[in-house]
Amino acid sequence: MSTPKNPVLKRRLLLTSVIFIAILPVFLSALFVTYRSFQQAKLDAVYRSNSLLSHISEKQDQLIAQTFQSLRILALLPEVRQGGNTCGKFLARFIEQNPFYENAALVRLDGNVSCSALPLKAKANVHDRDWFKLVMRTGSAQIGGLQLGKISKKPNIVAALPILDKDEEVQSILYLALSVQWLEDVFAEYALPKDSKLTALDANGLVLFEHPKLAIKSEDKGHENPYGKLYPKEKIRDHIQRAGTSIQPARLREETEHFVYIFERIATEDRVAMVVVLRIPELEIYHDAKTNAFTLISGLLLSVLTTFLLAYIAAKYLFLKPVEAEIEKLHDEAETDPLTNVLNRRGFERLASEALSAAGGSDHHAVSIIDIDHFKAINDTYGHPAGDAVLKEFAHRIKTVLRDNEIFGRIGGEEFALFIPHVTRETSIVLAERIRTAVNSLPFTLDEKKLTVTASLGVCHATSRMGLTRFLEKADKALYRSKRSGRDRVSI
Repeated sequence: MSTPKNPVLKRRLLLTSVIFIAILPVFLSALFVTYRSFQQAKLDAVYRSNSLLSHISEKQDQLIAQTFQSLRILALLPEVRQGGNTCGKFLARFIEQNPFYENAALVRLDGNVSCSALPLKAKANVHDRDWFKLVMRTGSAQIGGLQLGKISKKPNIVAALPILDKDEEVQSILYLALSVQWLEDVFAEYALPKDSKLTALDANGLVLFEHPKLAIKSEDKGHENPYGKLYPKEKIRDHIQRAGTSIQPARLREETEHFVYIFERIATEDRVAMVVVLRIPELEIYHDAKTNAFTLISGLLLSVLTTFLLAYIAAKYLFLKPVEAEIEKLHDEAETDPLTNVLNRRGFERLASEALSAAGGSDHHAVSIIDIDHFKAINDTYGHPAGDAVLKEFAHRIKTVLRDNEIFGRIGGEEFALFIPHVTRETSIVLAERIRTAVNSLPFTLDEKKLTVTASLGVCHATSRMGLTRFLEKADKALYRSKRSGRDRVSI
């Protein structure tokens, strides 16, 4: 059966290769014209900008990671956990040694600040802060968006950590307030591409700071301090919100000029701390990259041509022989359940249907559906790995009592099916009882624990004229009667 396919496959591969090679010069010519002016220039700019943003974000990542590490260390200290004056003095010394923090404080579960590095001139409550709500809801470390500190009265970003009691319940929350001014000073150290602007946004799209601070284009004259306001480019805000874990570059027309936007997310503890946006004039991008376009595209031409010539030679001389073996292997895998190594639904239905078609119309057969009782409880109690182990042992025990001509497969979840050809009604019941006994006779062993597993069975006995679909439907109804009658039994 495989012999006629070889020349057909060879001809198709050869024809495809010849046609592709024939149109390749036209395709590459069009690619050359289009990409020389635009795409390669953009790729170069994105690469350089991403390198810059990665370097910037690495510093921010280190600071945020260091912040959470400091929180974990502080949370272990009795001076901090107990609150009071000792706590405040200790935290005050800590932020004096770490100037990138505006404040550090311990918060009770009602949101009241019990101790603070900065003096408490009045009662302070933070129950309305997003970071406080997140920590209380999740019981895990969180980082908030831009806020004006209730104690420091300065813009900051809060990183918070729950302090747990011996019962692993939240007893209080410790936070460190990162200074936005300090973060802005870090950004100001970097030289940007000409006429570019770097903006840091919090997780809600509010502007933390810009670098450089002053506008650089005539249309930006009279530019107000954007701190604490939504980023003014609505399309860019929407683009960031719609993006997944990686934000793709964006291109936006602003009056008479196009700009390219490059993004970098800074995240920790599974939350976004900030998004850094680099805005570059498109003309500046193309000015830097056009001089190298011819060399780059020529290299692309040569690389693509060489790649496809090698692929053509490999397909003609090396690929054809092993491909048939792979097809056979894939066919077997497509009809085998990888967990239990028995037939899956597709394989069971194909073989059982073929057996019914080959049999005489008056021959009697049986189909049994076998279901593990309370399997969901096993998964919920012992975990899915234990459930998988039960499924494998369950299938193994059933296979030990089957004959070679009986077709057995897993048709879904904890449900298995058995086709028994040329069998009487009484024998089909006896075999079903034998299967039930094989399952429940000995306990299953799960990590040195003994677990009693039972099975309910539904049997349908009829002639070949019924068809496999009806066999399965009637067996399923019988299985339902077994379940309804108390499980661990056979119904027909």
